[in-house]
Parts: sequence; C-alpha cells; structure tokens
Amino acid sequence: MSSQTLAQWVSAIGSAGSLLGFAAYVWIMLLNRKDQVEVRQEQQAQGVTAWLDDGARHDRDEGTGDAAERSSTSDYVLCVHNGGDSPVFNVRCLFSLPSSEDQHAVELALLPPRHDAVRSLPFGADDVSREELYSAPAVPEMRFTDSHGTHWGRDGHGQLHRVENRGVRRRPEHRSTEETGRDDSDWETAHRERTGATRS
Repeated sequence: MSSQTLAQWVSAIGSAGSLLGFAAYVWIMLLNRKDQVEVRQEQQAQGVTAWLDDGARHDRDEGTGDAAERSSTSDYVLCVHNGGDSPVFNVRCLFSLPSSEDQHAVELALLPPRHDAVRSLPFGADDVSREELYSAPAVPEMRFTDSHGTHWGRDGHGQLHRVENRGVRRRPEHRSTEETGRDDSDWETAHRERTGATRS
C-alpha cells in the first residue's frame, strides 16, 4: 500500500470520526435541552404546597356557602401556595384527622402564580387540638396540573412526583376533557384506605 493511499484512508477515517463526534455532540445538546425544560418545569411544581393552619394567622379569600358563613378567626384553614411563575390548575387537596373518620377535600380550579389561597375547613378550633392539626395524618396530600398539562402529586410526606410520565412539550391537539383530564379516583381510594377515613 502506497503512502498516498494510506494518507487517504487516514483522512477518510478522520472525517468519519469527526462527523460521528459532531453528531454525538448535537445529540447530547438536544438531550440537555430537554432535561433543562423538565428541570424548570419541576422547579415550578416544587413551589406548589398545601398545609393546615390556625385561621387567626391568615386572611380568608371570599367564598360562598359554608366557607363564607365561617367568619370566626378561631377555626382552621387550608393554605395552598403557588410560588411558581405560572398558574396551576385543578388543585385538589385531601386530608384526614386522627380523631375523625372523615376524609376532607378542597378543590381549586385555578391558583395564579405567586398566590396563596386560604380556605375555611369544616371544623372549628373546639373540635381539633393544635397537636392533631400538625400531626402526620393531617398533612394534606395534593394533586394539580401545571401550565404544560403535566399532572403532579405531593404525598403526605411532602414529596413531589409526576402523576403521569409524558413529555413536557407536546403538540396541541383537540381532545375531549375525558381524555386530557386527570383521574384522581384511585388516589382518593388509596388515601381513604391509608387513613381509614370515609368520604365527607
């Protein structure tokens, strides 16, 4: 083999290696970009939390029905906080108390960014001790949907998780609400079984 042929082979192998190296670089950059979007989305979801607290410490949102009738500052409230830059939708909180067999649910259709929602609860200060209010069973579990359509959950230990594993970005399609909505029935049943609660 002549030195000229050998040089051509080395050049061809070097070009192919450079092309493969460039393709690998582009692939890694695309994966990193996708990861960055998912990380930003999870950071937004991390800012959504809920807790029970003493009603005297919080202003109440205007409401109707039973919640509006309870204007006393001595009862307890559910606080839901969205610390992110985007709204969240279909927020549903479930909690139970050790002294009760009832499972309580509070729902919000929309929670704007950087906003707190405070809702009265169906029991007063005389019904629940302070220790019970801050006990582990009283920690609200929650589900919500972010502005990308991803469903999130936060368990009774405060851990955030995706309810569904689907892509962050997806092409908008016209679907019925049954197909795109979140089904929380299994979650509600599991919460009821864990706490021994009945639905209220």
